[in-house]
Amino acid sequence: MRYTRLSAALLIGLALAACKAADPSAAEAPAAQAAAPAAAAPAKPVADPKQTAEAAFAALRKRVPDFERLGYEHLVGDLDGDGVDDVVVAYGEGTPDAQMATLKKWAAILSRADGPLLLPAADTADDCVYLDRIEHGKLYLQVPDICTAARPKTREYLTYAWNGKTLAKVAAETADARVRQRLGALADAFARKDKQAILRAFKFPIPLGTVPVQGTPLGDEAERNQDRIDLAMAERHFDSLFPAQRLADYALLLGQVRALEPKPDQEGGETAYGQRQQGAETEWFELRIDWDPDEDRDEGNEELIQARIEVSGGIGKDVKAEAKTLGEVLKREEDSRRVYEEMRLFLIDGELRIQLPNGAG
Repeated sequence: MRYTRLSAALLIGLALAACKAADPSAAEAPAAQAAAPAAAAPAKPVADPKQTAEAAFAALRKRVPDFERLGYEHLVGDLDGDGVDDVVVAYGEGTPDAQMATLKKWAAILSRADGPLLLPAADTADDCVYLDRIEHGKLYLQVPDICTAARPKTREYLTYAWNGKTLAKVAAETADARVRQRLGALADAFARKDKQAILRAFKFPIPLGTVPVQGTPLGDEAERNQDRIDLAMAERHFDSLFPAQRLADYALLLGQVRALEPKPDQEGGETAYGQRQQGAETEWFELRIDWDPDEDRDEGNEELIQARIEVSGGIGKDVKAEAKTLGEVLKREEDSRRVYEEMRLFLIDGELRIQLPNGAG
């Protein structure tokens, strides 16, 4: 056989293999070495959220020694994607009198192996901010209209995300923009008849008297369920809650009002009207937003209702779309050959929730 470097390498390899075959321990060594790190690796400890928060508070005291003085709130969650929970704290600043919490600052503290890391102050509203949530590595904040109000109304939604160095603002949305964006998403859900997306806009259980389902299979089942509709019932009888015509009407109505731009009205809210010719008839639609709804102050209401949104529409001859007084509203609806379904929605925690007036349909 001709001798080459390749054949020499093969001979050496065969010789080594023979040696290993003669020594059983040599064959077992690689497997044992491969298994050793996995067996020896300790399980990653799961930090106690309370301990994580307490460590963060201790770090914050180095910057603000008495941050607890005027009250504080905090969130725990992973902000930088390392699998370890971090902490965000919002705390009051001011003097202990009527203006005691005019300012409400926030700080982020990251968990590190050598101890909590207090990040520099962020570029957020310097008057007041409320914590919302930590979700998918992002921090969501809300900026209210008046920090000292008993039931403050959110005027802006902020989103922060880790950029490798700090938490940076990646999105800011006004309350008006949030309403219009959510209305558009709901319009799309009705247009594609997305049952799950539509039902997500309800808060369950639904009191029977708040939706127009009396005399339907859904209404009958709700009566047997102490006049309450749960999610499973709504899924089973979706056609009772939204028969074909009602579903089509809401798809049409929401699709029209999503493009409207409400302006301040005489009642302290915002209103927008629209109309278009449909042959010899006029189709009209209306969007009204009340930023200080009465429902927010109803006895027993435990939620902060940021706004009430009402949409309505119809079609008929000689119809005037704009109606500023109750009399004009009634005249417009009287002139309509058909009034579309009305929908009332509430903005709660930045999301729209549907409430269908009982007289709808």
